[in-house]
Parts: sequence; C-alpha cells; structure tokens
Amino acid sequence: MNMHVPARRRAIALAAALCAAQVCAQAHAQSQTGQGIGQSADAEAPLQQVVVSGMRASLEKAQDLKRRADQVVDSIVADDIGKLPDANVAEALQRITGVQVSRNRGEGDQVQIRGLSQTQTLLNGRSIFTAGKERGLSFQDVPAELLAGADVYKTPTADQVEGGIGGLIDLRMRRPFDFSGARVAGTLKETYADYAKKKNPEGSILLSNRWKTAIGDVGALLSVAHQKLDYRSDSIELGAPAQLADGSGIYAPVGAYYSYENGQRDRTGVTASLQWRPSRQLDLYLDGNFTRLKTATDTYSMYASPYWANWSAATNAGAMWPKGAIETNGDAIVKGTVWGAQMSTSGFIADDRTKTRQLALGGKWRGQDWTVRSELGHTKSDYARLYQEVRLGASTADAAFTYDMTTPVPSAYPVLANPADLLNPSNYWAGNALYFRQKNEGKETTWRADGERSLDLGAVTRVRTGVRYADRDASSAEINTIDNIWRDGNSGAVGGAVPGLASQVAPIPYSDLLHREGGGIYPRQWLSVSNLDWLRDPQAVRSTLGLSVPGFDAAQTFDFSEKSTALYGVLDFESALFGKDLSGNVGVRYVHTKTGRAWQEAVAGGTYAMRTGDSTDNDWLPSLNAKLALTDQLQARFSASKVITRPNFDQLTPSLSLNANDRTGYQGNPTLQPLSARQLDATLEYYMSSSDYLFGAAFYKKVDGFIQTSATNLQYGGTSYTVSTPSNGQDGTIKGLELGYQGFFKNLPGMLRGLGVQANFTYVDSRAPGPLEGQQTALEGLSRQSYNLVAMYDWENFSARLAYNHRGKYLAGTTNYYPNNGNTIAQTPYYMDGYGLVDAYLSYGLSKTLKLAVEANNLTRTSRHSYYGVSGLPFGRYVDDRRFAVSLHADF
Repeated sequence: MNMHVPARRRAIALAAALCAAQVCAQAHAQSQTGQGIGQSADAEAPLQQVVVSGMRASLEKAQDLKRRADQVVDSIVADDIGKLPDANVAEALQRITGVQVSRNRGEGDQVQIRGLSQTQTLLNGRSIFTAGKERGLSFQDVPAELLAGADVYKTPTADQVEGGIGGLIDLRMRRPFDFSGARVAGTLKETYADYAKKKNPEGSILLSNRWKTAIGDVGALLSVAHQKLDYRSDSIELGAPAQLADGSGIYAPVGAYYSYENGQRDRTGVTASLQWRPSRQLDLYLDGNFTRLKTATDTYSMYASPYWANWSAATNAGAMWPKGAIETNGDAIVKGTVWGAQMSTSGFIADDRTKTRQLALGGKWRGQDWTVRSELGHTKSDYARLYQEVRLGASTADAAFTYDMTTPVPSAYPVLANPADLLNPSNYWAGNALYFRQKNEGKETTWRADGERSLDLGAVTRVRTGVRYADRDASSAEINTIDNIWRDGNSGAVGGAVPGLASQVAPIPYSDLLHREGGGIYPRQWLSVSNLDWLRDPQAVRSTLGLSVPGFDAAQTFDFSEKSTALYGVLDFESALFGKDLSGNVGVRYVHTKTGRAWQEAVAGGTYAMRTGDSTDNDWLPSLNAKLALTDQLQARFSASKVITRPNFDQLTPSLSLNANDRTGYQGNPTLQPLSARQLDATLEYYMSSSDYLFGAAFYKKVDGFIQTSATNLQYGGTSYTVSTPSNGQDGTIKGLELGYQGFFKNLPGMLRGLGVQANFTYVDSRAPGPLEGQQTALEGLSRQSYNLVAMYDWENFSARLAYNHRGKYLAGTTNYYPNNGNTIAQTPYYMDGYGLVDAYLSYGLSKTLKLAVEANNLTRTSRHSYYGVSGLPFGRYVDDRRFAVSLHADF
C-alpha cells in the first residue's frame, strides 16, 4: 500500500514535536443515562488507576455495561471506536446490533435503530441536536475521537429524556475525575482518499489533570479533535421509466444524469470540563462542548434525454419513438435507440456549515438517605447552506438516444456525429442560473433535578423521582430561485452567454467517470463553468449575469417554539420468581408540551401576513424493565413501555419550502399529532466469561400515527408547484429478532489465543403507511436484514480487526414515472440493493506509550446500486473513495 513517503515523514516529524495519541477508554462509564448527571467515575469509591488497554479490555467493558444494565442496551467504549477507521459517530454506531446507517459521499450519515430514524440523542445524559427542520443530531458533525463511549438504549426507563420511538443514543464525553491524575494523550494521522487522490493530516489531543487543594479536589480536561477529509463521488442515474410511443407497453428511461462530486469535510470538535469535589458529599462540574462541520462540494454534471420533456398531446412531438429494433426483457428495454436528444450541463457548488455549542453546569449531593442531582444546560446550533449553479444547453447533430442495459455500467447516451461535439463551445448556449440559500437556528435551555432514596420495603429497594424543563426554539429561512440567463443578440463561442460567463466555460477537469466499475458507454467529459470557486461569490456571479442576489423569501420562513415539563417516578425492585433472582424497575413519565409557531402567508397583492398558532398536549409514558437471573451465567430480560416522538418543525409549521428546479414543494400541517409506540422486548443473554457472550432478542412495536404525505398543486409567483403535505396515517407494526456472539478462542495454544470473533444479525419486519398514499409497505430506509462479522486478534503489543458490515435491500424513496405515452404522471418506489463494506485496522505497540496503526475503509471498493419498482429498470450507480490512514498514538 503506497501511503506516500512524504506523508509518513510529515507524520513522524509532527509526532516528534508533539508526542500525542489516542487516549484509552474512560475509566468508568455509567450504565444509566439518568445516573450520568454529575456522577464521576470515582464518586463513591477510593481512587484507583484504571487503564483500559487492548481490544479485549474494551470489549469486556462494553459487555459489563450490557450485563449490569437495568434495560436493553448495547455499548461501545472508546477503544472500540478508535480501533476501527471511523471518521464520525455514525460510522462507529453501525457496529452495534440493530443499528443501520445511511451513507453520504462515502461517510456514515443518518442512524436508524431497529428500522426507525426517530431517535433521541443525548450527550452526557442531556439532549443535543443540530439546527435544522428536524429535531435530532447530525451524527456526521461529531468526531469519533472525542468519545469515551456510546450507549444505544433500545428500551427506556422513566428517568430518561423522552422523544425516540426508535431508541435513545447517549454519547459519553470524558471528565477529569475519570483519571487518577495527570493524563496527556493524542493521535497524529495521515489519511488518503484513493478516488479523490488526496491526502490530509488529522489530529486529536487530550490534556487532563486533577489536584488536591485546600478547597477540595479540582480537575480540568481539554480534548480537541480535527479532521480534514477530501472525497470524490461519481454517479450515474437513469431517468424515470416512461412507455414508448409505439404502443408496445415497453418502458425506457427518460434520459440519464451523470456527475462528478468532489469536496472536502472540515470537522472540529472540542470538549472541556471542570470538576470540583469540595467534600465527599458534593460533586460539581462545568462541561463545554463544541462541534463544527464545514463541507464544500463541487459538482460537474450533465443531463441527456430524448425529447420526452417537450411532449405535446397536440403534436405528439418529442414522444419516445423507437429508432429501429428494440430488445426487451418483459416490459423493460434492454437495448435500443429512440429518436431525439436534448442535453444540458451544469457546474454547481453546495457549501454547508454546522456549528453547535453546549454548556452545562451541574452537580450531585449525597446525604445519608438521599442522593440529589441537578443540571442547567444550554445548547445553541446554527446551520447555513449556499448552493449556486450555472446551467448550459447543448445540442447534437444526430438527435437520437441509445440504451444498453447489458454493460457493467448501464449505457445511456446521446448519439453524437462527432465525439468531440461535447467539447465544442459552438454547440453550447447559456441556460439557467440557480440560487439557493438556507439558514437554520436552534437553541434550547434545559433544567432538571433528580433524587433517589434507598428503601427497605420488601421487594422495593429504591425510589427515584425528578423533574425536567426544556425551552426550545427553532427558526428557518430559505430562498430558492431559477432564472433564464440566455441573452438574445449575444454572440460568441457559447451562444446567448454574456462575455463574463463565456470566459468561465471550459472542459471540466475530469474524464474518467465511474472508471473502476467496468465497461459502459456514456459521456465522460463536457463543457461547464470550470472554476467552480467563482460560484462561491454570489454577488460577482449574479451581477455578471445581470441578476441581483435575492433575499430570503418570507413565505419560506418559520419560527417555532416548544416548552415541555416532565415529571417521573421510578421504583426499583428485587425479588424472586421460581426461586430465581428477579430485579428491575417500574415507572411512569408525564410530559406536558406547549408549542407555538409563526410564519408568513402570501395574501392578495403580493404581500404577506403574519400567522401564528399554538397547541398543547399531555403524554403518559409508563415503562417496565425486569431481569431474571436463570443461572450465574444466563439471564433473561423483559420490557414493556410506551414511547413518543414529536413531528419535525417543518412538519408542524405551514410555511412553504420550494424547489424551483423541479417545481416541487413542502408545506407543514399544524394539526399533526406525535408518533407513539407501544413496545415489548424479550432477551436471553449467556455470559461465558468476562469477554465472551451470546445473546438473542425479540421485539415488537405498535406505532400509532405514522406520518405520510399527499400532493396537491399550488400556484405561487406565477409558477405551478407540486406541494406535499404531511398527515397522520394508518398505524404500523415493527417486529424482529437480534442475535449476537462475541468471544476469543482462549483454549488455542500460544499466540493463537489472541484470535476472536464478533458476529451479530438483525431481522426486522415492518408494515407502515408507505410513501405512496393508501399503501402499506416496509419502512423507508429499512433493510430487513443486516449483520456484522468481525475477525479479531489481540495479543500483547499486536492488535488487528477485519470487519464486514452488510445491510440488505431497502426502500430508498419514491419518484415520478410515466405510465403511458402521454403527460400522465404517477409515482413509483425505488430501492437500493443490499451492499457490504469491509474495514480493517492493524496496530503495534512500539512501547508502553506509543502505538503505530494502519487503517483502511471500504477495502472492497463497494459501489451502491438502485433500481425502479416499476419495470425494474436500473436507477443509480454510486461510487465513493477507499480511505487509508497511518497514525501514531501516544498515551502518557
């Protein structure tokens, strides 16, 4: 593997200047979210140096958390996250049984638990989010290096924050009292993306210390992680199926879209913590957390199509008529040519920036009978997006379009008299300018107080109670425009283009689209705005084109506020059943929520009127968690609970969100009700040793009020839009099984005892209102089957992992198609084929403090394929980078 010698030299030189490396796992992780508030690792025990070293030690810690928990939970500790090449939290979480992640330009993105994306995310036990129209956290924002661990709770207890019908994810950061004294640790890494052919340095550092002073124990911690990752994603998407005009009933795609995406993610995370223990009874802390993700993406794309878009019932012009014989398979084209070819090319930029800050002050007091905790927290998050595109039209002398679905990459291309036509400026003219800008802001202030008291009332051993208040605000503003920039009377190499635009047009700097995917005929190079950085100056671009930079559209803005008060009570119990130890908890959480919203509504005369609305609701959320010790090694669990998730902010606010490009839109519905689920869980866990275990789980969820959308036509600004509106649909069910095993082969001789295996499998069957109105289908984005297989080796100074993560086919969304040779439009689902990714990690301890590691992500160069539900025609092919990295770790 060629990691570039200069890159290695730079990493070693930096290491010599800063002996930094990845810190070991947090000395003690709480098994209960409610217990995490203000509770340090050594709060109730003498201080001990606890150093988690080696893969096996981290797996033992995660296993111990699962075994001792009062509910169904799976955990990752820091060593797990660091041992696999995970750039962000989403990629780390995909190793957990029942968790599936979607991918965005090669990185893990959205997270589902047992098929549901409606999850609640906490950081050190308090809610955390990314500003947006949705409620949750963008897991891409958080560097994995910051974490001490992560817990995925699949069943709730009444003391946990409500809001996730899928489950709850608690991200645990380190605090200074997690260590017995001074700690310095860090990582220096060089990462190489082979498709983008770019390398970047990364680094993280942790500084922590604690002191005994006249005012008690004092500790301070600072942890910083920074990543800069380049990426490239190539794709081809075939247009929606449409019947040919010859009456045969055969479907062909209405063209194809080809694109090169190149970009960079700049990710920074900071955690700071102060702790003070003035006495054995009192602990106080101040936590600060900061994350920032900046993404800049350059895209060169081309769209080519028969003249279907110009179809006219009066003239039949442009309908897809076969040009010669057509080879078919069922009702879908396999090979053939149709008349007509229209083309357009574009260059566009899409730049996103997310910034989230959180500050929390809290503490814990331990009396003779009571333990009391309290915390005041504030979170603020901002999101901004800039999208700007310039589109050109293009022509060909021989107006025909050819398909061939038998090539490794489906062939779809306009027939050209001369292949150089796509590089000839005289064949191009000015087309359109698109401008999109979005700005979201969110903030939340929370306060909670929790108390617990040990009891001796027969089976009841402890009572817990508490209150939580949250005040959250969210706002969003958008503008989305498309303008015709063709100028009559202008002449030059690019017809209709003003000189300032024509001078920006040149061949794109790539000509190897999907070159690793095998054969196929499709355009690979064309003309476009070549220097896309020009598009990052909206004022310069718009003035060159004779346009102004528009402000936010009043109709596409909203302000949303939500205040909630929660009270809970929990009884912990210990008893016996059939002579076996039975323990657990039973509780109820009550939540009162009041929402307010404000938006602008268009009225006569092109003006706007402010509209407001509010609503209240009350929810009772009971829960039961029971654990039965069948033997010293075998235990069973049973859980029953009710959970809720509130609709997203844009779903509740009747402001518009418009897409001028495809003339679609979205408008919320203030009468939407929360989604609620009644759920049952049963597990059986067999612990063979401190690091080896086997488990099985069965679960069932009955979900009330799944949200589905219906579409209507809306006239806005003289343009007709197809606007979707959400409503509560039919109820749905989710049921499934989970199986898992973890173990090392300790009976093998010598060094072979370092061999081990992790394996887990999840099966989920779901029935819910589908994206097409009136239909029941599997949940969108849910793979019915998913599994992880990990081969491990951990012996003395040497560690290695080879991990395979697979998810099966899933419903990816819906799109329009044309069910006859006319202008009738219907909708069809489209599906993503199942795929798997192979990651690897190899490390060697150079000394007690230094470790050298090599990582690889997507070793098999997996590409993703999608297809249409109607006709089964191919839809998309998507290819991303492999990532390689060399790192040096130090821990003092």
